[in-house]
Amino acid sequence: MKKKNAFTLIELIAVLVILAVVSLVVAPLILNVVRRAKDSANKRSIDGYGRAVEYAMANYQLEYLKYPDSFEELEIEYTGSKVECETSRINSDYTIYLSKCKVNGKLVNDTKTQDGYYHYGTLKMTN
Repeated sequence: MKKKNAFTLIELIAVLVILAVVSLVVAPLILNVVRRAKDSANKRSIDGYGRAVEYAMANYQLEYLKYPDSFEELEIEYTGSKVECETSRINSDYTIYLSKCKVNGKLVNDTKTQDGYYHYGTLKMTN
């Protein structure tokens, strides 16, 4: 009689158990990397929007020789992800404050901001 070369049922189950254990360990690591990449991209989108506001302020200052009093006066050209901030204000020293920002409808929390605001606007107008 010829001897057949094949895997036994126990060997197949052992391989499946090993694969299941490996996938249980690796899956959370991969998902964490994906989450961190999305968070980083969202923060960069807010940063890009903040820079666009800063450039709009500079253009406004060049055209009208003063900084705007509110965001409504600015023509912001931004082509990245959809960014909406609940609090967008221009401070008395013409720095820009953005807070509670949403990127594509998802609220982004930045633990690096000291007072809950994203700060932009290093340009100063001299009279």
